[in-house]
Amino acid sequence: MASPTARRSLARAAAAAALSVTSTLALAVPAVASPPAKGPWQDASYTPRPGQWRPYVLAPSGRDVSPVRVFKADPRQGAIDGDPRRALRRGGGAVRLTGAADRAGSPLLIVDFGKEVAGHLKVRVNGASADRPGLRACFSESVEYMALAPDANDGQGKIAPGCDTANIWNGFPGQPYTQDTDSHALPLDGVSVPGTVRDKELRGGFRYATLFLDGPGHVDVDEISLDFTAAPDQRDLDGYRGHFLSSDDELNKIWYAGAYTVQINTGASNTAKKWPYQPGEGDHADAQVPHADPRTSVIYDGGKRDRIVWQGDLAVQAPVAYVSTYDLGSVANSLSSLAAQQLPDGYMPAASLVGQHNQNELRTYGEYVTWFVSNMYEHWWYTGDRAYLDRWWPQLTRATAWLESVRAADDGGLIGFKDSGSCGHYGYSDCGHETYVNALYARNLDQMAAMAKARGDASAATAYAGRAASVKRAVNDQLWDETTGAYRLSREIPGAYPQDGNVTAVLTGIAGGDRAKRALAYLRARNWTDIGSLAVSQSTPNASLPPFYAPLPSGFEADARLETGDASGLELIRRFWGHQLRQDPGSTFWEHMQPDGTPNLKQFSSLAHGWAAQPTVTLSTRVLGVRPAAPGYESWSVVPFTGDLTWAEGTVPTPHGDLAASWRRSGGGLRLTVTAPRGTHGRLGVPITASTRRVTLDGRTVWAGGKATAPGVSGDGGHVYVDGASAGRHTLTAR
Repeated sequence: MASPTARRSLARAAAAAALSVTSTLALAVPAVASPPAKGPWQDASYTPRPGQWRPYVLAPSGRDVSPVRVFKADPRQGAIDGDPRRALRRGGGAVRLTGAADRAGSPLLIVDFGKEVAGHLKVRVNGASADRPGLRACFSESVEYMALAPDANDGQGKIAPGCDTANIWNGFPGQPYTQDTDSHALPLDGVSVPGTVRDKELRGGFRYATLFLDGPGHVDVDEISLDFTAAPDQRDLDGYRGHFLSSDDELNKIWYAGAYTVQINTGASNTAKKWPYQPGEGDHADAQVPHADPRTSVIYDGGKRDRIVWQGDLAVQAPVAYVSTYDLGSVANSLSSLAAQQLPDGYMPAASLVGQHNQNELRTYGEYVTWFVSNMYEHWWYTGDRAYLDRWWPQLTRATAWLESVRAADDGGLIGFKDSGSCGHYGYSDCGHETYVNALYARNLDQMAAMAKARGDASAATAYAGRAASVKRAVNDQLWDETTGAYRLSREIPGAYPQDGNVTAVLTGIAGGDRAKRALAYLRARNWTDIGSLAVSQSTPNASLPPFYAPLPSGFEADARLETGDASGLELIRRFWGHQLRQDPGSTFWEHMQPDGTPNLKQFSSLAHGWAAQPTVTLSTRVLGVRPAAPGYESWSVVPFTGDLTWAEGTVPTPHGDLAASWRRSGGGLRLTVTAPRGTHGRLGVPITASTRRVTLDGRTVWAGGKATAPGVSGDGGHVYVDGASAGRHTLTAR
């Protein structure tokens, strides 16, 4: 029952809150940019102004962040006196929250930060009753899983109103929520008012914060804010080294949301989660990542959870950092922390061994050993850091030897994890001889050959390359289904044709030419829906891999399509990632998605998960077309994929300085302009059609009448290439 004070002020509170409640209940994702009107923006002649990409950046300009609106003010059995919007900024008076007998009837004041944020909540208290109630905060990445109704989130609403679930050991979807392990206490004892109380616990990912009271009494609030703690080593949070813009506003928003997702995931190395918690233990993130430099940040898989470093997530997160923030320290620290925990037999654990839970899963995820090799290769390839490669070369050779030992046990020449006990994957479990894992291993062998060659070990390079060829032959001989025109999930599950196996076969060169086109056509016909591409078709159910949307292989599918000249890769990005941006939190990408388009784990899902950020890389490396062609961009390639776009421009950071590129359609042709840093050289390429008459480089004709007219120029029917372009500014034009 409400207190006498609560009953007397109930009517006043309802009236005062009416404007706020009425005007804020409708969820509206704020725009992240203000581009010109549709016409000029999409016109090939439109030239973006310097810095026009900045309004797209979602990262705050500073560490002190304020909410953008009051989402809801509900007195329930307590009271709210004063305009709730007074809690948004200091200086306009205070809003009074008066509690009920217990938290089940407490008033709720919910503020919206407008996007995913991370850090420590701060509440300025202007006054409080002598019998100060407990002041608590709940957090949620979405309205859908905010737990406002008593039975929401399996009963969480009556215990921790306004919270989604970040603690896996209590209230996992389908299990009853029995005790509050998600709200944070903001103790008022000993606080002089007016004064600010700061949440001592970190919340690594949320959009909405809910204040409620734990019992009678009142608290006057006149400001809510946040100490933003993500990306702690990035001094200029919104001043990216890399950027991207194009004639498609939706693609632009997706690029920046991917970059911001990885920023949200980046945190101090002592803010990991150490599971399992004891019964009743509140959610917290204050564990040190083993072997990580405590002075440097790391990149966790998700902001909200699991908050550990994962090999597979880094496969996307690291390249995103390379093309956007250029936060190389966080990447290197994350990779080193994982490399240092290698087991004596060469097996590489999938994630940071923080807490007993991860120790228990030590050998569960054989797939992730392949990602360790690939991640180390990509770091060397993008940065040219030879010392880093040499430091971890012994770990790379031992990890590859472990993978080879698993393959050698099979008389068919393929990896199968049954005997190793390491059957886990990114979202399913299979011990068979799969297309996916074997394609990843074949790529590892190619990568090891390249790294061994760079280190001067020709014999090792030859041996690795020979094994790669053998694995590729075995995949094609045993797992390609000529009748279906797609690769099987595994020898043991021959009647399912998964997204991951087919797209990795294309990207690793196992599927070439007609096979690549047929495999991608199969996925388009059987796996695509209006919101993405399913991990496996709903028409081929199997016990190992259910139909769902997985960001990792979906990103690779977009890459594979553009790599083979299939413009539907852009359509896949618009469908899958565009769908997520139209939902909460409207600024970051999700861990998984169910076939109905909702988060895969409901209230427990991570809605800011780094392995979902692949389009940021794809748009920079495929659409803008900038890629390293040698370690550290000593040589580079700029060959754009234009699709249905009219122009694109951007910069990509390199160890030598930023490489700027822009292209635009003009008069039936295309003009590509590149400015490359000193000490580099590379390849320029422009698409051509049957009507293209000539191609000029800096005003000089280099291709005409279907053939090259200058040294270093070549064509393949779809593009004209100029090799050996020097540092500085060049313009390549096809007319």
